[in-house]
Amino acid sequence: MDFYRKTTLGLFDSSQKSFIIPVYQRAYSWEKEQWETFLNDLLEQIEGQNNYFFGNILLETLKKDTKYEIIDGQQRITTLTIFIRAILNVLSKRKNEVILNEFDFQTKESIYLKNGGNIKLRPVEYDRACYDAVIIDNKSNFESNTLSQDRIKKSKKFFENELDKLSTEKVLRVLEKIETTDLTVIELEGKKDSALMFELENNRGKDLTNMEKIKSYFMYQMYVYSDPEEVESNIENVSNIFKHIYLIINDFKKLNEDSVLIYHNNAYIKGFSYRTLEDVKEVFKKSNDKIEWIKDYITELHTSFSNMKKFENSKNYFALKLGELNAPAFVYPFIIKGYKFFGDDEEKLNTLFNFLEILTFRAKLINSRANIQERLNSILLNFKGNLTKLILKVKNKLNETWYWGDNNAKSYLNGAMYGNKVLNYLLWQYENSIQNKGYSIKKFSIENEQIEHISPQTPTNGEPLETGYEVNENNEYSEEFITNIISSLGNLMLISGSHNASIGNKPFSDKVKSYNQNPLLNQQAEIKDFAISENEQLVWKSESIEKRHNYIVKFAANKWSFGSINIEHLKDEIEDYKTVNIAKENKELTENINVKPKNNDTLLIELNPKLESEFKQLLLERKQAYITTFYENGTSEQKTWKAKRFSESSNVLGNLRTRAEYKNGKWQEDRVSKIYVSIDENKE
Repeated sequence: MDFYRKTTLGLFDSSQKSFIIPVYQRAYSWEKEQWETFLNDLLEQIEGQNNYFFGNILLETLKKDTKYEIIDGQQRITTLTIFIRAILNVLSKRKNEVILNEFDFQTKESIYLKNGGNIKLRPVEYDRACYDAVIIDNKSNFESNTLSQDRIKKSKKFFENELDKLSTEKVLRVLEKIETTDLTVIELEGKKDSALMFELENNRGKDLTNMEKIKSYFMYQMYVYSDPEEVESNIENVSNIFKHIYLIINDFKKLNEDSVLIYHNNAYIKGFSYRTLEDVKEVFKKSNDKIEWIKDYITELHTSFSNMKKFENSKNYFALKLGELNAPAFVYPFIIKGYKFFGDDEEKLNTLFNFLEILTFRAKLINSRANIQERLNSILLNFKGNLTKLILKVKNKLNETWYWGDNNAKSYLNGAMYGNKVLNYLLWQYENSIQNKGYSIKKFSIENEQIEHISPQTPTNGEPLETGYEVNENNEYSEEFITNIISSLGNLMLISGSHNASIGNKPFSDKVKSYNQNPLLNQQAEIKDFAISENEQLVWKSESIEKRHNYIVKFAANKWSFGSINIEHLKDEIEDYKTVNIAKENKELTENINVKPKNNDTLLIELNPKLESEFKQLLLERKQAYITTFYENGTSEQKTWKAKRFSESSNVLGNLRTRAEYKNGKWQEDRVSKIYVSIDENKE
């Protein structure tokens, strides 16, 4: 281990010297705030007499005097080279000035940027093409693929713009100051010394991400607890795992590295009680085999990052819906565990995502100060891959705590929904459910999307309400109408901003005409069907609003009910769960699950075609099927199932079991033995 003082010029001034930022280190992360501080510090220093100190640079020697890995200081060194490029570009535009007659541009480039074929700084692998194009080759165009690449481009532009405001004489003084800036170089031999020194630097309170902190902590613990002959290889193992993790992080579009670390520790360390890295260290210190504990932890951590990348790129219907809902943090630990236990089992993952979409919807629907994470904590920690148990435990817990249970969810849906966080999402799902056969609004959007009050809010400009609405002799809404009706689901609708502005406080008859001119949104076109006629004019009053409201609430209550989840494929898991869980509340819950029975607790439903996915596809196309009900006395009857509102997000078995005649208790009372549902008539 060598310590020595250098200037930045001395650090770079060797034709063969190069610095490599290993892939397990953080990519370029400085932004405008740090660039401004860097430049302002230099500008202050050129006005004073003191030397500028650039801090410590930790290097691991790969080849003495030639090739080094940067263990600490990569952000400063990267910024320095970008800054030098910006200086050279600004001065190059002024090269005809007398003061630059003896300035050697080529020498400066060879010292700091590239000498022959030797590029002085090699950023993390995935950013090298960008760095080489923008900084080394000085190109203005490069298509960014990562945030760090975008920062490299922006930092160069920032420094060029700021330096361009300075006189040439001042720019040269800034260059001289940066070249004579002092720094302390610490050269380390091997990963063992690097781990020890980086952890010491870490403990000084440097501004590191939690990923960097936990990496350095584990590398140091490998140094402390490994047998002497295994120290280097164990530290190398930690380094290599984090190398792969950082490659994954580079591909994240929205996820944040420290957030995923938190989700992982929620899943495996302390549940939602996890707060800081000290919680990880606490569990680690209690372990018996500390080397194996670290290896297991970082391997599992890599798996979590890999699976979160899969989730971020997933095209699964419910995974995308979780994105639309901006899923809260408590959802992700369940996703991490789900991928661990289910791997690439798309059917089980679909069920998990469906369950989490319902849970997220309820959490966002119900504006409660109560902490849903506290209620879910023990369920998360005990989740070992049994989906049936997970769904039933959560449903039971939410109903037990009331806040996010079935009754309170329905109460919120029946209340004033205008301004609710999930209103737009709910209305889009409702729209999808009433679209015409063969159509979907998955990729449809509304310009300047807004919520329309069909019966308008009281005009703020003092104008009277127009005709066709429920007003008294003073042309005013009643207090009850304002409190309970005007902001209910039955009176709310998706609309574009321009459409909304054009109809505002217009007579209802004019509004209906404008709604009917919209060929895409059925929730606008259907308003005429709910409206009632008075004196040969369509009007929009409480009766219409309540009728539409009840229809939408019924849709929402069914869609975001845990009973709507298709777990037909989990019937063996359910039977096992029934066997070991005979408590009254669990028995009551499992009786409502939609699966083919192995006993008399569940109504037998046979489909034709037998495969539910095939049956569903045909039902979506034809919007009609035939239900034959068989009774214990040997008789049967057939009726037509009009499935006009059946959509891609609907569940076949769930839909059938919620019909009044097939609900639990009713079919037993009527002595139904089974039902046979066919797309074609008179077939069995």
